Amino acid sequence: MNIAQQGALTLASLLIVATMLVHSILGQRRLIGPLLEDGAGVMKRPLARFIVPFAWHLTSGIGLVLASILFAWAWIPDLARPIGLAMTGVVFTVAGIWDAIGSRGRHVGWPPLTLTGLCALAAMAMELFD
Repeated sequence: MNIAQQGALTLASLLIVATMLVHSILGQRRLIGPLLEDGAGVMKRPLARFIVPFAWHLTSGIGLVLASILFAWAWIPDLARPIGLAMTGVVFTVAGIWDAIGSRGRHVGWPPLTLTGLCALAAMAMELFD
């Protein structure tokens, strides 16, 4: 990989990180917060009041997974796959557990989120110890 490719991937990863931070912070302030405050329509339901901000911020977490993969491809390509698996595993496992706790098990998304994370972590472990 040449320096121009490394620069492009590094810039892409930094732009994703910046975008995801803005997405979470400003989205919480300008969209999610007002929706929760208003409490109209579906937002009257406790499960919806949990799921909407959860899903919003999960989007940012998934963006950070992608940013880590791009950055690793640029600078440590031999470790890009295990880093991608580790980040996917951590983000999805934590998200699944958070979803299970926050929704009190009522949101159907927590089992596949958790299993996705655990599968990614298992694949990473198999790769590292193969």
